[in-house]
Formats: sequence, structure tokens, C-alpha cells
Amino acid sequence: MIVIRLQKKNKIENFFYINVIYKKNSVFGKIIKRIGFYNSNINYGKSFFINYDLLFYYIKKGAKLSKRVFEIIKI
Repeated sequence: MIVIRLQKKNKIENFFYINVIYKKNSVFGKIIKRIGFYNSNINYGKSFFINYDLLFYYIKKGAKLSKRVFEIIKI
């Protein structure tokens, strides 16, 4: 099963990559595709980007969104 979920960049910053990954792999395991990013730090101008073409492609293939990614996209 394929899941679209967040991967934290490092311990210091609140910067996350939005990745397509197999559910059995860990968050830091091998990813299928990186489709965007999310920056929860409001000091930067662009805090959210996602490639919607790839998002809808993987959803049509049967990918599930994680709870947090679903909340981010809903905003």
C-alpha cells in the first residue's frame, strides 16, 4: 500500500517534505517520489507547495493520505 506522508528535514527546523512512500517502510526509508514541502515556520514567505498533478496521479493509483497531509491540503 502506498501512503503520502511527511518527512522531517532535520531536528532544528520545522520543515517537512511531502513524500510518496510504501506504508511498510519507515518515514526515513526509501521514497517513491517527493511531491512537495511544508514549512510550519511562518517567518518564510512560501510555507507550502505540492505538485497537484502528481498528488492526483498517486491517489488514482490507490495512495492514501496521512492524517497530517490531509489537514495541510485542506487549508
